[in-house]
Amino acid sequence: MDRYENNHCEIELGRVEHNGAEHSADLVLDTSAPTPSALNDALKLIEYLGPDAQRMIATAATAQFGDWLGWPAWLTNGTALPPGEPLPGRFTLADDLIIIANIVDQGEADPIIARLFGEFKIPGAPITVPALYNAPTLQDALDFFLRAAVSATPFLKIELHKDNDRFSIIVDSRLSPGPLRDFCAIAIMSTAYRFVSFFITSDTANISIELEATKDSAMVAPVLKLPSRIACGAPRYALHGSIAWLPIKNVRSDSAFWNFALERMAAAEREGSRSDIARRIRTAICATMEIDGRVPRLKQIAALEGVSERTLERTLAAQGIKFHQLVEEERRMKAAELIGNSTVSLTEIARLLGFTDMSSFGRSYRQWFGITPGQARSRRNA
Repeated sequence: MDRYENNHCEIELGRVEHNGAEHSADLVLDTSAPTPSALNDALKLIEYLGPDAQRMIATAATAQFGDWLGWPAWLTNGTALPPGEPLPGRFTLADDLIIIANIVDQGEADPIIARLFGEFKIPGAPITVPALYNAPTLQDALDFFLRAAVSATPFLKIELHKDNDRFSIIVDSRLSPGPLRDFCAIAIMSTAYRFVSFFITSDTANISIELEATKDSAMVAPVLKLPSRIACGAPRYALHGSIAWLPIKNVRSDSAFWNFALERMAAAEREGSRSDIARRIRTAICATMEIDGRVPRLKQIAALEGVSERTLERTLAAQGIKFHQLVEEERRMKAAELIGNSTVSLTEIARLLGFTDMSSFGRSYRQWFGITPGQARSRRNA
């Protein structure tokens, strides 16, 4: 583990999980010795946050950034996480800030911002994708976006304001002005822009965006290519649109998908105040589906947790959760995410979800969403 030492500041970041095990995350931070710009800003915020920096959050988009970069060894410098490996499902807020700072200081922020505005899929957001494409109205979509942003980027303050003729999504943070603040704000604004432009495809020229970053910043270049009004060097980060857009209906909205996204978000918010066991199990379920093409059994998860099956069932029951419920929720979420991706065949989706044949996949899908997988794909791609 890298250390930043001095005689002035020592912050204990608690413990983090990796591959089901806990590791010490004690980190001595140097706020006086010279450090790269973004990292220095991250360390100052970590010091300001104090114990809150130990809060466990989902790796979310940060994990996607690491995947895009090919997991370079420098990515986790300054954290307790092993170098050159994919991130665990959850880590501390301090780790998140340090990793993002490393990305900025290594000069990788600009290509990531460009990719954020060009990717079809919203990075690190399995709940957000089905919510975006199935929200009944733009107002519903933005409300969901704000809920997702609270848990994904707790060091940012994101608010939706309305006046007589326009709405504004305003992004602020405790980060000092500089490249780290710019990167975090522009990254979250890329998702906000995606939500708004999805509903008003023919009127994107009337979206207004304010950026604190100046026009000569390379991070601004992808934003300047948007068919919208862009103001650089502004006093804040904000996106503005007509208040008349908020009630715009999504003609492709599917109530079953939307209700499931709401259920999943509510479950994530509830689990945020509980132990990490449900989140660890969800991560294991997803990993097993992705790597082995099947869903794990209770016995396998109990072994990972180092407890008996009965103990694991009792622990989950104390939180009002059943193992089968978690498996089905993750299968449903993955199905909702993949069904709109026409590059993945329905047969492949069935395999990825751990179904042995199409008929069993079709029965489950109809039970989840009230229609067949083929009907859902036709509606999504219509």
